[in-house]
Amino acid sequence: MVIPAQISPGVKATLIGAIANLILAAIKFVGGVFGNSTALMADALHSLSDLLTDVVVLATHQIGKIPADSNHPYGHGRAETLGAVIVGSVIILAGIWIGYDVWQVIESGSQLVPTWLAAAMATLSIIINEALFRYTRIVGQRENSPALIANAWHHRSDAISSVAALIGILGAHFGYPLMDPLAGGVVALMIMKVGYDILSRGIRDLMDTGLSEKKTKRIKEIIDGIPQVLKFHDLRTRKIGGEIFMDVHILVDTDLTVSEGHTVAERVRRSLINEFDNLQDVLVHVDAEEDQDLLTLNPATREELNPIVEPIMAHFDGDLKKTRLRVHHTKGKTIVELYLEINPRRTLDEIQPMIHALKKRLISTEGIDDVQFFLDINQNN
Repeated sequence: MVIPAQISPGVKATLIGAIANLILAAIKFVGGVFGNSTALMADALHSLSDLLTDVVVLATHQIGKIPADSNHPYGHGRAETLGAVIVGSVIILAGIWIGYDVWQVIESGSQLVPTWLAAAMATLSIIINEALFRYTRIVGQRENSPALIANAWHHRSDAISSVAALIGILGAHFGYPLMDPLAGGVVALMIMKVGYDILSRGIRDLMDTGLSEKKTKRIKEIIDGIPQVLKFHDLRTRKIGGEIFMDVHILVDTDLTVSEGHTVAERVRRSLINEFDNLQDVLVHVDAEEDQDLLTLNPATREELNPIVEPIMAHFDGDLKKTRLRVHHTKGKTIVELYLEINPRRTLDEIQPMIHALKKRLISTEGIDDVQFFLDINQNN
Protein backbone atom coordinates (compact mmCIF):
# COMPACT_ATOMS: atom_id res chain seq x y z
CA MET A 1 0.00 0.00 0.00
CA VAL A 2 1.42 3.41 -0.99
CA ILE A 3 0.83 6.24 1.51
CA PRO A 4 0.38 9.66 -0.18
CA ALA A 5 3.14 12.12 0.67
CA GLN A 6 0.75 15.05 1.28
CA ILE A 7 -1.05 13.57 4.32
CA SER A 8 -0.20 14.81 7.81
CA PRO A 9 2.55 13.11 9.87
CA GLY A 10 -0.03 11.92 12.41
CA VAL A 11 -2.20 10.25 9.81
CA LYS A 12 0.86 8.72 8.15
CA ALA A 13 2.09 7.26 11.46
CA THR A 14 -1.35 5.82 12.19
CA LEU A 15 -1.67 4.23 8.74
CA ILE A 16 1.79 2.69 8.99
CA GLY A 17 0.87 1.30 12.39
CA ALA A 18 -2.42 -0.11 11.09
CA ILE A 19 -0.70 -1.90 8.19
CA ALA A 20 1.98 -3.27 10.52
CA ASN A 21 -0.62 -4.49 13.04
CA LEU A 22 -2.60 -6.26 10.33
CA ILE A 23 0.55 -8.06 9.18
CA LEU A 24 1.66 -8.83 12.75
CA ALA A 25 -1.75 -10.22 13.72
CA ALA A 26 -1.60 -12.60 10.74
CA ILE A 27 2.02 -13.61 11.45
CA LYS A 28 1.40 -14.26 15.15
CA PHE A 29 -1.83 -16.11 14.50
CA VAL A 30 -0.08 -18.44 12.07
CA GLY A 31 2.86 -18.79 14.46
CA GLY A 32 0.52 -19.51 17.38
CA VAL A 33 -1.54 -22.12 15.53
CA PHE A 34 1.29 -23.96 13.79
CA GLY A 35 3.84 -23.28 16.50
CA ASN A 36 1.58 -24.61 19.31
CA SER A 37 1.79 -21.40 21.42
CA THR A 38 -1.06 -20.09 23.56
CA ALA A 39 1.01 -17.02 24.47
CA LEU A 40 1.55 -16.13 20.80
CA MET A 41 -2.16 -16.57 20.08
CA ALA A 42 -2.89 -14.14 22.90
CA ASP A 43 -0.36 -11.76 21.39
CA ALA A 44 -2.11 -12.05 18.02
CA LEU A 45 -5.35 -10.87 19.67
CA HIS A 46 -3.40 -7.95 21.10
CA SER A 47 -2.32 -6.95 17.59
CA LEU A 48 -5.94 -7.11 16.44
CA SER A 49 -6.88 -4.73 19.25
CA ASP A 50 -4.05 -2.47 18.04
CA LEU A 51 -5.62 -2.46 14.59
CA LEU A 52 -8.97 -1.41 16.03
CA THR A 53 -7.43 1.41 18.05
CA ASP A 54 -5.54 2.61 14.97
CA VAL A 55 -8.92 3.24 13.33
CA VAL A 56 -10.11 5.16 16.41
CA VAL A 57 -6.90 7.21 16.57
CA LEU A 58 -7.06 8.03 12.87
CA ALA A 59 -10.61 9.37 13.20
CA THR A 60 -10.12 11.35 16.43
CA HIS A 61 -6.76 12.79 15.34
CA GLN A 62 -8.34 14.14 12.15
CA ILE A 63 -11.26 15.65 14.06
CA GLY A 64 -8.94 17.12 16.71
CA LYS A 65 -6.98 19.05 14.08
CA ILE A 66 -10.07 20.88 12.77
CA PRO A 67 -9.62 24.62 13.53
CA ALA A 68 -11.81 26.42 16.07
CA ASP A 69 -15.17 27.70 14.84
CA SER A 70 -18.19 29.55 16.24
CA ASN A 71 -19.61 26.36 17.77
CA HIS A 72 -16.24 25.15 19.09
CA PRO A 73 -14.30 28.29 20.13
CA TYR A 74 -11.68 26.17 21.92
CA GLY A 75 -11.15 23.94 18.90
CA HIS A 76 -11.87 20.22 18.55
CA GLY A 77 -9.02 18.90 20.70
CA ARG A 78 -11.39 17.03 23.02
CA ALA A 79 -11.82 14.50 20.19
CA GLU A 80 -8.17 13.51 20.68
CA THR A 81 -8.67 13.04 24.41
CA LEU A 82 -11.81 11.02 23.73
CA GLY A 83 -9.76 8.90 21.32
CA ALA A 84 -7.23 8.19 24.08
CA VAL A 85 -10.08 7.12 26.39
CA ILE A 86 -11.47 4.77 23.74
CA VAL A 87 -8.00 3.33 23.05
CA GLY A 88 -7.43 2.70 26.77
CA SER A 89 -10.85 1.06 27.15
CA VAL A 90 -10.29 -1.24 24.16
CA ILE A 91 -6.86 -2.27 25.48
CA ILE A 92 -8.37 -3.20 28.86
CA LEU A 93 -11.11 -5.25 27.19
CA ALA A 94 -8.50 -6.97 25.01
CA GLY A 95 -6.51 -7.87 28.13
CA ILE A 96 -9.60 -9.35 29.81
CA TRP A 97 -10.45 -11.34 26.68
CA ILE A 98 -6.92 -12.71 26.41
CA GLY A 99 -6.83 -13.56 30.10
CA TYR A 100 -10.07 -15.54 29.76
CA ASP A 101 -8.71 -17.54 26.81
CA VAL A 102 -5.49 -18.26 28.70
CA TRP A 103 -7.43 -19.45 31.73
CA GLN A 104 -9.39 -21.88 29.57
CA VAL A 105 -6.13 -23.32 28.18
CA ILE A 106 -4.71 -23.78 31.68
CA GLU A 107 -7.91 -25.46 32.89
CA SER A 108 -7.88 -27.84 29.93
CA GLY A 109 -4.40 -29.08 30.94
CA SER A 110 -3.00 -28.77 27.43
CA GLN A 111 0.66 -29.88 27.23
CA LEU A 112 1.46 -28.74 23.69
CA VAL A 113 5.10 -27.72 23.27
CA PRO A 114 5.68 -24.57 21.20
CA THR A 115 8.04 -24.87 18.24
CA TRP A 116 10.85 -22.60 17.03
CA LEU A 117 8.39 -21.08 14.54
CA ALA A 118 6.49 -19.53 17.45
CA ALA A 119 9.73 -18.19 18.95
CA ALA A 120 10.75 -16.64 15.62
CA MET A 121 7.38 -14.94 15.17
CA ALA A 122 7.51 -13.53 18.72
CA THR A 123 11.01 -12.14 18.09
CA LEU A 124 9.88 -10.51 14.84
CA SER A 125 6.92 -8.95 16.68
CA ILE A 126 9.22 -7.46 19.35
CA ILE A 127 11.41 -5.77 16.74
CA ILE A 128 8.55 -4.37 14.65
CA ASN A 129 6.48 -3.10 17.59
CA GLU A 130 9.43 -1.40 19.27
CA ALA A 131 10.17 0.42 16.01
CA LEU A 132 6.50 1.43 15.70
CA PHE A 133 6.52 2.70 19.30
CA ARG A 134 9.54 4.95 18.79
CA TYR A 135 8.29 6.32 15.47
CA THR A 136 4.69 6.97 16.62
CA ARG A 137 5.78 8.56 19.91
CA ILE A 138 8.06 11.03 18.13
CA VAL A 139 5.26 12.02 15.74
CA GLY A 140 2.75 12.26 18.63
CA GLN A 141 5.03 14.59 20.59
CA ARG A 142 5.61 16.81 17.56
CA GLU A 143 1.87 16.97 16.87
CA ASN A 144 0.89 17.40 20.56
CA SER A 145 -1.52 14.52 20.06
CA PRO A 146 -2.67 12.52 23.13
CA ALA A 147 -4.32 9.95 20.87
CA LEU A 148 -1.09 9.34 18.90
CA ILE A 149 0.99 9.13 22.07
CA ALA A 150 -1.53 6.68 23.56
CA ASN A 151 -1.30 4.60 20.40
CA ALA A 152 2.51 4.66 20.60
CA TRP A 153 2.37 3.17 24.07
CA HIS A 154 -0.04 0.56 22.74
CA HIS A 155 2.71 -0.47 20.30
CA ARG A 156 5.17 -0.63 23.23
CA SER A 157 2.73 -2.79 25.20
CA ASP A 158 2.53 -5.13 22.21
CA ALA A 159 6.34 -5.34 22.10
CA ILE A 160 6.49 -6.10 25.85
CA SER A 161 3.76 -8.70 25.57
CA SER A 162 5.72 -10.34 22.78
CA VAL A 163 8.75 -10.47 25.11
CA ALA A 164 6.59 -12.25 27.70
CA ALA A 165 5.29 -14.58 25.02
CA LEU A 166 8.85 -15.37 23.86
CA ILE A 167 9.93 -16.18 27.42
CA GLY A 168 6.94 -18.51 27.81
CA ILE A 169 7.61 -20.17 24.48
CA LEU A 170 11.27 -20.79 25.29
CA GLY A 171 10.41 -22.05 28.80
CA ALA A 172 7.84 -24.48 27.44
CA HIS A 173 10.25 -25.59 24.69
CA PHE A 174 12.89 -26.45 27.28
CA GLY A 175 10.68 -28.62 29.46
CA TYR A 176 8.23 -26.35 31.29
CA PRO A 177 5.03 -26.52 29.19
CA LEU A 178 2.96 -24.54 31.72
CA MET A 179 5.16 -21.49 31.10
CA ASP A 180 3.55 -20.83 27.71
CA PRO A 181 -0.04 -20.29 28.97
CA LEU A 182 1.31 -18.54 32.07
CA ALA A 183 3.16 -16.14 29.77
CA GLY A 184 -0.15 -15.56 28.02
CA GLY A 185 -1.64 -14.58 31.40
CA VAL A 186 1.25 -12.18 32.03
CA VAL A 187 0.61 -10.67 28.60
CA ALA A 188 -3.05 -10.12 29.54
CA LEU A 189 -2.13 -8.37 32.80
CA MET A 190 0.44 -6.16 31.10
CA ILE A 191 -2.06 -5.19 28.43
CA MET A 192 -4.67 -4.25 31.04
CA LYS A 193 -2.11 -2.15 32.96
CA VAL A 194 -1.20 -0.17 29.82
CA GLY A 195 -4.89 0.29 29.03
CA TYR A 196 -5.57 1.54 32.55
CA ASP A 197 -2.76 4.11 32.37
CA ILE A 198 -3.98 5.47 29.02
CA LEU A 199 -7.63 5.50 30.14
CA SER A 200 -6.89 7.29 33.43
CA ARG A 201 -4.85 10.00 31.67
CA GLY A 202 -7.66 10.55 29.16
CA ILE A 203 -10.29 10.77 31.90
CA ARG A 204 -8.16 13.29 33.82
CA ASP A 205 -8.03 15.49 30.72
CA LEU A 206 -11.79 15.15 30.13
CA MET A 207 -12.34 16.20 33.76
CA ASP A 208 -10.22 19.35 33.15
CA THR A 209 -7.50 18.22 35.55
CA GLY A 210 -4.88 20.96 35.95
CA LEU A 211 -1.24 20.77 34.92
CA SER A 212 1.34 18.96 37.03
CA GLU A 213 2.72 20.51 40.21
CA LYS A 214 6.07 21.10 38.48
CA LYS A 215 4.51 23.02 35.58
CA THR A 216 2.21 24.98 37.90
CA LYS A 217 5.23 26.01 39.99
CA ARG A 218 6.96 27.25 36.83
CA ILE A 219 3.87 29.29 35.88
CA LYS A 220 3.88 30.95 39.29
CA GLU A 221 7.59 31.75 39.01
CA ILE A 222 7.01 33.48 35.65
CA ILE A 223 4.11 35.62 36.94
CA ASP A 224 6.02 36.48 40.14
CA GLY A 225 8.95 37.61 37.98
CA ILE A 226 6.93 40.45 36.40
CA PRO A 227 7.46 43.54 38.62
CA GLN A 228 4.15 45.25 37.80
CA VAL A 229 2.19 42.24 39.13
CA LEU A 230 1.73 42.81 42.87
CA LYS A 231 -0.07 39.52 43.49
CA PHE A 232 -2.07 36.95 41.56
CA HIS A 233 -4.81 34.47 42.39
CA ASP A 234 -7.37 32.09 40.83
CA LEU A 235 -4.77 30.45 38.57
CA ARG A 236 -6.51 27.70 36.61
CA THR A 237 -5.14 25.38 33.93
CA ARG A 238 -6.60 22.65 31.76
CA LYS A 239 -5.79 20.61 28.68
CA ILE A 240 -7.90 20.26 25.55
CA GLY A 241 -6.39 17.60 23.35
CA GLY A 242 -2.69 18.42 23.21
CA GLU A 243 -3.21 22.14 23.94
CA ILE A 244 -3.06 23.98 27.27
CA PHE A 245 -5.46 26.75 28.27
CA MET A 246 -5.19 28.81 31.44
CA ASP A 247 -6.61 31.88 33.17
CA VAL A 248 -5.39 33.96 36.10
CA HIS A 249 -6.27 37.13 38.03
CA ILE A 250 -3.42 39.60 38.55
CA LEU A 251 -3.34 42.51 41.01
CA VAL A 252 -1.81 45.77 39.75
CA ASP A 253 -1.33 49.24 41.23
CA THR A 254 -4.60 51.18 41.52
CA ASP A 255 -2.98 54.22 39.86
CA LEU A 256 -2.36 52.41 36.57
CA THR A 257 -4.48 53.43 33.61
CA VAL A 258 -6.58 50.93 31.70
CA SER A 259 -4.00 50.81 28.92
CA GLU A 260 -1.16 50.28 31.41
CA GLY A 261 -3.06 47.45 33.07
CA HIS A 262 -3.68 45.89 29.66
CA THR A 263 0.04 46.12 28.87
CA VAL A 264 0.90 44.27 32.10
CA ALA A 265 -1.69 41.59 31.32
CA GLU A 266 -0.28 41.16 27.81
CA ARG A 267 3.22 40.82 29.24
CA VAL A 268 2.00 38.03 31.53
CA ARG A 269 0.25 36.34 28.63
CA ARG A 270 3.24 36.52 26.26
CA SER A 271 5.70 35.36 28.92
CA LEU A 272 3.64 32.22 29.57
CA ILE A 273 3.05 31.47 25.87
CA ASN A 274 6.79 31.76 25.21
CA GLU A 275 7.50 29.27 28.01
CA PHE A 276 5.10 26.51 26.93
CA ASP A 277 5.08 25.43 23.29
CA ASN A 278 1.60 23.91 23.47
CA LEU A 279 -0.02 26.78 25.42
CA GLN A 280 -2.88 27.86 23.18
CA ASP A 281 -4.07 30.91 25.12
CA VAL A 282 -4.06 32.66 28.50
CA LEU A 283 -6.91 34.77 29.84
CA VAL A 284 -5.52 37.40 32.23
CA HIS A 285 -8.02 39.27 34.41
CA VAL A 286 -6.65 42.57 35.76
CA ASP A 287 -7.65 43.61 39.29
CA ALA A 288 -6.89 46.97 40.87
CA GLU A 289 -7.39 45.28 44.22
CA GLU A 290 -8.09 41.83 45.58
CA ASP A 291 -11.63 41.55 44.31
CA GLN A 292 -12.43 38.39 46.23
CA ASP A 293 -12.42 40.50 49.43
CA LEU A 294 -14.86 43.14 48.16
CA LEU A 295 -18.21 43.47 49.86
CA THR A 296 -19.60 46.13 47.48
CA LEU A 297 -20.82 44.23 44.47
CA ASN A 298 -22.63 47.04 42.64
CA PRO A 299 -20.80 50.38 43.05
CA ALA A 300 -22.10 53.41 41.19
CA THR A 301 -20.86 53.81 37.62
CA ARG A 302 -19.79 56.98 35.83
CA GLU A 303 -23.08 57.00 33.90
CA GLU A 304 -25.00 56.85 37.18
CA LEU A 305 -22.91 59.53 38.92
CA ASN A 306 -22.96 62.16 36.15
CA PRO A 307 -26.68 63.01 36.58
CA ILE A 308 -26.06 63.33 40.34
CA VAL A 309 -23.05 65.65 39.99
CA GLU A 310 -24.54 67.97 37.32
CA PRO A 311 -27.27 69.57 39.51
CA ILE A 312 -24.77 70.14 42.33
CA MET A 313 -22.36 71.86 39.93
CA ALA A 314 -25.18 74.15 38.75
CA HIS A 315 -25.25 75.85 42.18
CA PHE A 316 -21.88 77.49 41.52
CA ASP A 317 -23.16 79.75 38.72
CA GLY A 318 -20.37 78.96 36.27
CA ASP A 319 -17.52 79.72 38.67
CA LEU A 320 -16.77 76.00 38.68
CA LYS A 321 -17.44 73.97 35.54
CA LYS A 322 -17.02 70.21 35.22
CA THR A 323 -14.94 69.26 32.16
CA ARG A 324 -14.36 65.62 32.96
CA LEU A 325 -15.37 63.03 35.55
CA ARG A 326 -13.57 59.77 36.33
CA VAL A 327 -14.51 57.08 38.84
CA HIS A 328 -12.31 54.67 40.82
CA HIS A 329 -13.60 51.71 42.81
CA THR A 330 -11.00 50.68 45.37
CA LYS A 331 -11.07 49.06 48.80
CA GLY A 332 -14.84 48.93 48.66
CA LYS A 333 -15.15 52.69 48.12
CA THR A 334 -16.14 54.89 45.19
CA ILE A 335 -13.73 57.78 44.57
CA VAL A 336 -14.63 60.49 42.07
CA GLU A 337 -11.99 62.45 40.16
CA LEU A 338 -13.45 65.79 39.06
CA TYR A 339 -11.65 67.97 36.52
CA LEU A 340 -12.67 71.63 36.88
CA GLU A 341 -12.47 74.76 34.78
CA ILE A 342 -12.56 77.83 37.05
CA ASN A 343 -13.79 81.34 36.35
CA PRO A 344 -10.62 83.34 35.47
CA ARG A 345 -12.14 86.47 37.03
CA ARG A 346 -12.17 84.81 40.43
CA THR A 347 -9.15 84.81 42.74
CA LEU A 348 -7.78 81.64 44.36
CA ASP A 349 -9.03 82.84 47.74
CA GLU A 350 -12.51 83.10 46.29
CA ILE A 351 -12.38 79.71 44.54
CA GLN A 352 -11.01 77.68 47.43
CA PRO A 353 -14.13 77.91 49.66
CA MET A 354 -16.28 76.95 46.67
CA ILE A 355 -14.24 73.80 46.12
CA HIS A 356 -14.52 72.87 49.81
CA ALA A 357 -18.29 73.40 49.65
CA LEU A 358 -18.53 71.34 46.47
CA LYS A 359 -16.56 68.48 48.00
CA LYS A 360 -18.74 68.50 51.11
CA ARG A 361 -21.94 68.29 49.05
CA LEU A 362 -20.59 65.53 46.83
CA ILE A 363 -19.36 63.36 49.70
CA SER A 364 -22.74 63.68 51.41
CA THR A 365 -24.29 62.18 48.28
CA GLU A 366 -25.08 58.48 48.43
CA GLY A 367 -22.68 56.43 46.29
CA ILE A 368 -19.68 58.82 46.59
CA ASP A 369 -17.11 58.15 49.31
CA ASP A 370 -14.39 60.63 48.36
CA VAL A 371 -13.65 63.33 45.75
CA GLN A 372 -10.36 64.46 44.23
CA PHE A 373 -10.18 67.72 42.24
CA PHE A 374 -7.94 68.57 39.30
CA LEU A 375 -7.56 71.90 37.57
CA ASP A 376 -8.15 71.56 33.82
CA ILE A 377 -5.78 74.00 32.09
CA ASN A 378 -6.48 72.68 28.62
CA GLN A 379 -9.34 75.13 28.09
CA ASN A 380 -9.21 78.21 25.81
CA ASN A 381 -9.43 80.64 28.75
